Parts: sequence; C-alpha cells; structure tokens
Amino acid sequence: MKPMLRNCRNGLFLLVTLACLGPVSGCATVQSWWPWHSAPPAAPQPVRELNVSVPADMAMPVVLQFWERNTLVMDLQQVPPSGQIMLTRDGDKPWPARMAFRMSPSRFETLQVRGAQRVVLPLSTGDGGIVQAELPASAYDKDTRSLQVSWGTRDSF
Repeated sequence: MKPMLRNCRNGLFLLVTLACLGPVSGCATVQSWWPWHSAPPAAPQPVRELNVSVPADMAMPVVLQFWERNTLVMDLQQVPPSGQIMLTRDGDKPWPARMAFRMSPSRFETLQVRGAQRVVLPLSTGDGGIVQAELPASAYDKDTRSLQVSWGTRDSF
C-alpha cells in the first residue's frame, strides 16, 4: 500500500473515532469515569433555628437561616433596603454559639443588632459583592430574650 493512502486511512479512522466518541464524552455517566471529575459541593439546606418576626406595619422579608459549621448564618440578601426583624429562640433552646449575617452592601449601609449589647456593623460599599459579618459573642448571652436586627442607611442609626 502506498504511504500516502495509509496516512489518509489513518487520518480518516481517527476522524471517525473522534466523531463517534465526542458526543458520548459529555454524557453524565462517562464524566464520572474521568479522574478529575468531582461532585460539586452540596448547597446548604435552610434551617429554622430562630423565630423571625416583624412589626405589624411591615411586610415579612425573606430571611433564610443556614448552618456553616458551628455558625448560624442569617441571609439578608433578599430583604428591602431598610427594615427590621426580631429574632427569638424556641422555648428553652440556647442561642447559637456563633451567629453571622450575610448581606449585600449595595442594598444597605449599616446593620444594627440590639440584644444584651448594641452592635452596629458598618458595611463598605466597595465592590458590591456578598459580605458576611460575624456577630460578636457579647451581643447576646443566655438571658437575652430576643435580638432586634435593623438595617438601612448610616444616618438612620
């Protein structure tokens, strides 16, 4: 057989093989065989550790609660630009060991928490990404009945 014909046949064989295997390689079953394939991390599941209430004249904002290790994260990304909520415990359950608030600085400038102590958490309006601010442990103690969380512009506090 001539060398030129052999090269064409080898190239054609390679082309047909790639054409047949290409669509199959995107299949989920085949992807699990790849050594670099790893499952994406599972999304955190919302929990209900604290009761969330609002004053009678306000609409109830969407405040999700998540556990991230031993920190209860209160997600305030979907709340209006200003408002307040009241966080209370269920019965005799203790307060979480650590609490944090996840928020978007482009929505509001300041977060205030009133419990055993008043804590004001200023937010930088830098890049507009998501910010997670941890509440100091002194903001609440075992005798604190509720936490009043307010947010809005800097001038309102």
